[in-house]
Amino acid sequence: MVTFFFGFVAILLVVAGSLAGLVVVRKRVRFATLVKNHEVADPLLSVVGTLFAILLGFLIAGAMSKFDEARLNVNSEAGAVADLFRLSQGLPEPRRAALKTYCIAYVDTVLNEEWTLMEEKKASEKAWQQYGEIWRMCLGYEPDTQGRSNVHQAMLAALSELGNHRTLRLAAMQNNLPLGMWVLVIVGGLTTIAFTYFFALESFRAQVIMTSVVATVLSLDVLLLANYDYPFSGDIRVQPRAFQLDQELFKALILPPKP
Repeated sequence: MVTFFFGFVAILLVVAGSLAGLVVVRKRVRFATLVKNHEVADPLLSVVGTLFAILLGFLIAGAMSKFDEARLNVNSEAGAVADLFRLSQGLPEPRRAALKTYCIAYVDTVLNEEWTLMEEKKASEKAWQQYGEIWRMCLGYEPDTQGRSNVHQAMLAALSELGNHRTLRLAAMQNNLPLGMWVLVIVGGLTTIAFTYFFALESFRAQVIMTSVVATVLSLDVLLLANYDYPFSGDIRVQPRAFQLDQELFKALILPPKP
């Protein structure tokens, strides 16, 4: 949910704030006092930094895993719609044309309406209605031959897959990290940066560079977590390419072949 522009601005603010804190500490605490802290501060920084790195690493890995799951759910949902469209060829008219029409309308609504609404964590009522019509049409069909019965069974399987993956796609909108976890991440990052103030190098410029590097790396990790935390918004997001391929498939199957 965070664009790279605002993320870059946030990183600059974090680095600037970290350096401001360093300057304040160096002005108020004597150099000799800071040097005496090295024996205690060094092992404590190792413990705090390691624990926070492990926590942040697990959170980022989990967010990236959820992102991949959301992408796979989208692909599976679009694949199920395409299967229903192709299987409709085994139905008699006018049910065949009606099912194809609902499949086309559902994909168009997901692309043109619901995908934008998902950035705000909302679903399209129109898409739900079209999804319900597809269900009613498939469940209300009574095959009169063995071949059509086999087609009907395959349609029900594809319909079930469509429903499952649509539910998982919409459920992914609510799988963000809770506010309490974000507070823990922010406090942990600031604490790690603050620990760098308990050291003193003879070259203040070198310490400024080191503190800037620590603040930048931590900010980049938090930015990465924020971008992967919600898979349907921000610069890193799940793309609806699978549904766009459905549209291309529908046009290819509907339009007559070129001579």
